[in-house]
Amino acid sequence: MIEIFEDILAATIRGATPLLLAALGEVVSQRAGVINIGIEGMMLIGALFGWVGTFYMAELPFFAPWVGLLIAGLSGLATAAIFVLFSIKLRGDQVVVGTAITLLALGFTEVVYRRLFGVTGSSHNVPNFKEFDVPFLSQIPLFGKALFSHNIIVFIAFLLVPCVYFFLYHTQPGLRVRACGEHPKAISTIGSNVSLLRTVCLLFAGTMAGIGGGYLSLADVPYFFPGMTAGRGFIALAIVIFGKWHPVKACGAALLFGLGLALDNRFQAFGWDIQYQWFLMLPFVLCLVVLAGFVGRAEAPLALGKPYDPSE
Repeated sequence: MIEIFEDILAATIRGATPLLLAALGEVVSQRAGVINIGIEGMMLIGALFGWVGTFYMAELPFFAPWVGLLIAGLSGLATAAIFVLFSIKLRGDQVVVGTAITLLALGFTEVVYRRLFGVTGSSHNVPNFKEFDVPFLSQIPLFGKALFSHNIIVFIAFLLVPCVYFFLYHTQPGLRVRACGEHPKAISTIGSNVSLLRTVCLLFAGTMAGIGGGYLSLADVPYFFPGMTAGRGFIALAIVIFGKWHPVKACGAALLFGLGLALDNRFQAFGWDIQYQWFLMLPFVLCLVVLAGFVGRAEAPLALGKPYDPSE
């Protein structure tokens, strides 16, 4: 029984990692007043190009995953730059632009993958991030192995939580970011460039989403297949709302959804005589329940989703 619990706990942490990476970037973006609906597309593009970069660097197995992760982050950043152009520079509707980016990414990644490899499946494995035991901590009885035996990206993701919290709530730039999402005109009157602040935050969100996607194809599994993000970007959006736009609360929400993903996989492994599609629905049913119960109580930043026109 303890072994099963440890297995589920470890799977929860692994499943929460890409969600947490994407959600942390989204917390910063939405705190600045920008809804990045394109997070799913940014994750998918990061997953593809991070994997492709690693594939072509496979002769250097130690460096290849790191190069791939860097490319994944840059791919997410480049995709976010498109979002910046249409939503901030041209002041387009953020939801429409983000939806368009996600739909474009779904088709674009599949076309590129087929064009490069001529296959629709996942037949090419690449060097990936390996799990390792943290000395001493992984030897703690009961849960040491589950908590401290993961790949390096898992630890980085959870260490970023206090970093993002400190930035938003204990630094001058973080205060400006939060003010940008609440009263952009007020922050503009004291000399801050609202468009620049939002651009930087959105580029950070895109980079984090790309890294989250890279985690899926370089750590979670050592291969890519079209559509492999499987809605995780939208779950990350739900995490931000459930976490009330707070990085620490978003971490807790990511673990909750990670548990849903872990139970999905474990229920299928039990071999129950139930169609597997029902298990695949579990994380998204959880998403609906959470949103239905908490959206009304969550207070979003006042200027969230509203384009800023300095001339007004």
